[in-house]
Amino acid sequence: MFKIILHTVYLPILFPLALLSQEAVDQETLQDSVVIKNDSVTVAITDSLDAFKERFTIYGKAAYGNGVLVPDAEVTLMDTLEKKLETTRTTTKLFRRFFGGRFKFEDILPGEYIISVDLGTRVGIKKRIHLKSKNLDLGVIKNEVEFPKYEIDDYTDSTRIYFKRLITDPIEPDSINIRHIVVDLNGSANTVQIDSILRDSVFYTLSGELVRDSIPMDDMYVMYNDYGYIIHQSRSFRDRINEVQKRDGYVIFHSGDTLNFDNIFFEPSLKTPDVATFHYDDTTGLPRFHSFYDIYKVYTGPSYIERSIERGFYSGLLFHGSTLLLQTWRKKTGDPALSYLPNFGNPDKKPSNYYSMITSFSFFTLAWVGYDWYMDRRSNYFTPKDELTPFPKNMFVFSSKEWVWDQSEPFIEPLYDTRAWKWWKEREKRKKENKRAKRKSVFD
Repeated sequence: MFKIILHTVYLPILFPLALLSQEAVDQETLQDSVVIKNDSVTVAITDSLDAFKERFTIYGKAAYGNGVLVPDAEVTLMDTLEKKLETTRTTTKLFRRFFGGRFKFEDILPGEYIISVDLGTRVGIKKRIHLKSKNLDLGVIKNEVEFPKYEIDDYTDSTRIYFKRLITDPIEPDSINIRHIVVDLNGSANTVQIDSILRDSVFYTLSGELVRDSIPMDDMYVMYNDYGYIIHQSRSFRDRINEVQKRDGYVIFHSGDTLNFDNIFFEPSLKTPDVATFHYDDTTGLPRFHSFYDIYKVYTGPSYIERSIERGFYSGLLFHGSTLLLQTWRKKTGDPALSYLPNFGNPDKKPSNYYSMITSFSFFTLAWVGYDWYMDRRSNYFTPKDELTPFPKNMFVFSSKEWVWDQSEPFIEPLYDTRAWKWWKEREKRKKENKRAKRKSVFD
């Protein structure tokens, strides 16, 4: 009974004291947490300020879709809302051919940006980038420029004729049926009516006559009808188009007019064969359009020497590589390779093959330059003037891949008749049959 009375007396006194002590502890804890939070905020602010103090560099190269670097082009750095921040220009080319196309933005804060390059064409380059806490190398940025689309203003007459019928002697009496023009690698053209096209030959009937003939596919350069539809392009024809699209030069038309260009693009499919030329001197940056059938010749500029130098390098590499392999095979040791390396440890002792090797690369290159000049490799003919006037030179382009395939084809073709090859080719058919056999109904 006494204990109950004691608890009853002291409980109202002790309870407020406990509450006061608990509030004191909570207040001290709160003050400590505020101090810790303030310290963390201070550290975070300091780190963020240090991050903003660091600035970095954005650099790269600008190029057309075919890989040609763009000199003296305007490059703009924008934020994500496309607000202009900085503007620079790409470097110009040395001797109008080498280097060029480089740009750089310095002292840039980390963040997301947009790089815009004005190529002088209808479609420029626009690339979104994210700059982190280090310098950013964009490499070569380019836009796969689609072939320019025609606009209504590009035509004065919507019924444009792509190709005037090939001049024949005598004049063909048939003016109704579609005629086909078969052009061989020498530029000799025949106006025919095609009967059939096989894998290795084309059979036709001479237009206006009953004489039938054929031509192997290997001897054909290009085949099209007289309404501008290309039916067949040879590998040499495509290789020449790919080559001239990398160069500058000038075009000679059937009318005798010439036109200089800095870049030239052929419509890829050549279903409606159009050719666009670009000109740096034209401040509008718009291309000029031409019919493929109006082009007689495309003569590439001095930049073709790049191909000669490339051939010279690979010729020297092939020659010395073959020599090294032969010496290694004969001596059964790797010591011959040491004679092709410079001797930095003892400069007075000259290696036996090093200096002759590096000198021979120059001779190989000069030999290719002279050979290409003598063979007039810069001239590319596309459509003949008439049936009786062939090209001044053969348009065949040698291909090592094609040569290797032709040599190995007699050994590879018998493999197609083996049971192992047929089993491999029919594996997809077997999978479908097994899947079909497991079905319980047509709805599975």
